[in-house]
Amino acid sequence: MYQTEGSVIIIPMATPNTLFAIIDVSNPAIIRGKLQALAPWLWLELQDGQWLIVAPSSTTSKEVSDRLDLSGPGQDTAIVLRVESYFGRNHAPVWEWISAKQGAELGITAPA
Repeated sequence: MYQTEGSVIIIPMATPNTLFAIIDVSNPAIIRGKLQALAPWLWLELQDGQWLIVAPSSTTSKEVSDRLDLSGPGQDTAIVLRVESYFGRNHAPVWEWISAKQGAELGITAPA
């Protein structure tokens, strides 16, 4: 919903979501199953044991780790990285996914 002040329309800006990379996963099948329950967070599997996750901007790497049950002793192992910037070479759908999901409204959309 837009607010108006006189003849000026105020359009609230969405806070960008945060991009995370999950790498070096010891048990990809288990993590893959846990990702299904991460709604409303969005995720993209790059290859076996590597994912990108988009979560609300206030989310920390520790929170992602906790939600995937990676934080406690005896759990599966992985590295959770909060991505502040990125650069590289990959297929166009990966870049398009990142661009689209970082501005997505979380809570409605299921993983692509």
